[in-house]
Amino acid sequence: MRKIEKEEERAHYEAWNASWRWRPQELHVCIVNLVIGTLYCAKQNFEFGISRIIRSLEPYGKKLEADTWFYAKRCFLALVDSLAKQMIVLKDATYADIDDFLDAADSQGKTVYTSVESPGEGQNSNTVSREARLLKRMFLKIRE
Repeated sequence: MRKIEKEEERAHYEAWNASWRWRPQELHVCIVNLVIGTLYCAKQNFEFGISRIIRSLEPYGKKLEADTWFYAKRCFLALVDSLAKQMIVLKDATYADIDDFLDAADSQGKTVYTSVESPGEGQNSNTVSREARLLKRMFLKIRE
């Protein structure tokens, strides 16, 4: 992980010096953290897996894209499924982290579409913001 982070920083620094303009950040560390979080969620260790996924997407404005949201969303839906079946119980702090993340995704994802194809007329144009609100509604319903 540290090696990937250092290489990403070095490439970022070289790109900045070479062209004197900001280039989009590489998503290598984000993807590695998403994979690790997904594997922990698959093994039913949702508290660590979800926390890893939330941290992988920080800062949300740069790393929240259709692809990254797709894989993060799958883990949240698996968590909702396990909670609805009463297979696991989460700490209140984890619920607070999830609420904070979904609020941030709601605010940052207003222009991020959940499909990589551009929405055309008459097509369903879901955004990350809309799906984050739906997920938050599910978590609130389960907590009742």
